[in-house]
Amino acid sequence: MKRFLSILVMGIVYASIILACEIGLGLNGKQVFVIYIVSAVIIFVGAILFNLIYNVVYIKKIQKLLSLLDEGKFDECIDKLNAIEKTTKSKYIKNMAKLNMAFAFMKKKDYGEAKYIFECFGSSLEKMPEVEMARRLNLCFCCFYLKKYEKAQELYTESKPFFDKYRETDDYYEYFILLDMFMYVVFNKDSTEARKRLHEARLLCKDEEFEEDFEYLESIINGYESV
Repeated sequence: MKRFLSILVMGIVYASIILACEIGLGLNGKQVFVIYIVSAVIIFVGAILFNLIYNVVYIKKIQKLLSLLDEGKFDECIDKLNAIEKTTKSKYIKNMAKLNMAFAFMKKKDYGEAKYIFECFGSSLEKMPEVEMARRLNLCFCCFYLKKYEKAQELYTESKPFFDKYRETDDYYEYFILLDMFMYVVFNKDSTEARKRLHEARLLCKDEEFEEDFEYLESIINGYESV
């Protein structure tokens, strides 16, 4: 409603300026039409450029804040992302701030809060396939850590169209190896095969960020063997 009123007020002001130019300068209809078209184009292009620059500036701010996660400053990162989400007028920036807040909660191992944020988006991000894929991917991990296995399996299955598109890309290849390991370990009780696959996954995902996940998977396998 506020946005509609703002547009209405700006429209009235704009029309008033055009009318003032017509009367004050004694312009004819053709001249007024030319002024209208030129000014409208300038305003339109200016609005697009302003929005683009605004988004770029805030995305850089968000990216800079993520360096706090490497320093273990999870709460500080979350607080600053929350401040951006509350104050920005851009829906896109709000979404990016919220998504990165959820990621920060995952780093903090607060999977419940991360899951809640990811689920709040519903299907609103589907017009941005890569962003939606990343949301679903991380939501799957949250469900596994929260032991909501049926939910994880359901989400994994229904997300296939999103996952298949990015499964082999360099940026996500290792994460899908990890996700597939969760699926196998949780839903197949063959500990021998699971340990074999886990060993192979460790060879493929050598980054230290995956080690805690692999240790957690190993603990699940150990739990099956002790039963």
